Amino acid sequence: MHELLCTWVPGTIDIVRLKVSGRTIELTSTRLARIFGPQALNDLYLKGRTVLKADPQQVALLA
Repeated sequence: MHELLCTWVPGTIDIVRLKVSGRTIELTSTRLARIFGPQALNDLYLKGRTVLKADPQQVALLA
């Protein structure tokens, strides 16, 4: 399992920045919800950041 730190990209309303294994990935919140489910966005909307646990298959979908 990998831990992903997720935050919003400043100045955007739907782009999420993920940090995993020393890499930074940016994707839309819609794509994030498709990969991890809509509940993955709850803390992101409320707190502006969240940590998600991802299996290797989910990490591969981010690339």
